[in-house]
Amino acid sequence: MSDWDVIVVGGGIWGLSCAYACAKRGQTVALFEAGKIGQGASGGVVGAMSPNVPESWNAMKQFQFDALASAESFWATVDAKSGLRSGYGRIGRVMPITSARDLVLGQERAVNVDKFWQGRFQWTVLDSHPLIPEPLSPYGVTHDTLSARMYPAHAVASLARACRLSGVEIFENRSVTGISSGIVYGDWGEAFASAIIIAGGTDGFTLLDAHLGCVTGTGVKGQAALLGCDLQDAPQLYADGVYVIPHEGGVTAVGSTAEKTWDAPDTVDEKLEAVIERARAIFPALGDAPVLKRWAGVRPKARRRYPMLGPVPTLNGVFSAMGAYTIGFGIAHAVGEVLADFAGGGTYDLPKNYSVNWHME
Repeated sequence: MSDWDVIVVGGGIWGLSCAYACAKRGQTVALFEAGKIGQGASGGVVGAMSPNVPESWNAMKQFQFDALASAESFWATVDAKSGLRSGYGRIGRVMPITSARDLVLGQERAVNVDKFWQGRFQWTVLDSHPLIPEPLSPYGVTHDTLSARMYPAHAVASLARACRLSGVEIFENRSVTGISSGIVYGDWGEAFASAIIIAGGTDGFTLLDAHLGCVTGTGVKGQAALLGCDLQDAPQLYADGVYVIPHEGGVTAVGSTAEKTWDAPDTVDEKLEAVIERARAIFPALGDAPVLKRWAGVRPKARRRYPMLGPVPTLNGVFSAMGAYTIGFGIAHAVGEVLADFAGGGTYDLPKNYSVNWHME
């Protein structure tokens, strides 16, 4: 094995984002993936990218806003480089308002947006929306123009090609079984780098556990489906725990479950069928559209829910990019820039709750 400036462990959306950001800065980068690129949670079908509510503003919400606001430019650049389509689109989001209290909150948030979203995007209260049945939205709907979507598997493919074209060496079927400062270990041998970034999904938690002396995170299984339904330029819809995400090419994703226990991580079952049935009942526009694909995967959730980013206290030159969970695609490119800063010997003023040290408190 050669020496590199940076080794990234994990070939999902965060690992690829870190590798791409490091390569853009002129660093030599190797990425090791235990299976195939994007085979885990990053290879799904939903791809919702939505902001926090615009109230009680803090550093975490600002970080996410900045990421969502810059995502359109980032993915346009990646797709232009790769020649592929990530499926990114800033389509907005509509949600029903089901109580008088939520109506007041929605109106207050519409005012807050002018301040917190810098006048660049809107959060408005509407009387209705054609895709939301009136009985489901007795007090109207909220509509924001910041939310977006991408097709996860396509985005991974586009970013992986952009990484390769930027000089990243990608090694598939290379499971990393151990790490130390400057070295990663596997049954295939050892590899050396000045900086190591752990972005290995739930397997990454196992690598960190051995050095941090605790369970750093776990996995939450999600199941989702892709329907043959063309909603044109409709916004993403969310109601009663169900996401409906219109994608390019006349297809629509629905999902997803959130399972803390399961028998198999990548198999679908009756829980998904229940989500599909509920989606059809809530959103009549889905009708009897055929199910084109059923998908299941495990999303990495850090021990205190928020992302776990930055230096690993017990390992010099080792950095964590873990805990994507439900916001992974929305902030992936921003996480890549943060980790590239750290891997290059710099620092980044992270929100406190995103740091590894905070998770260890």
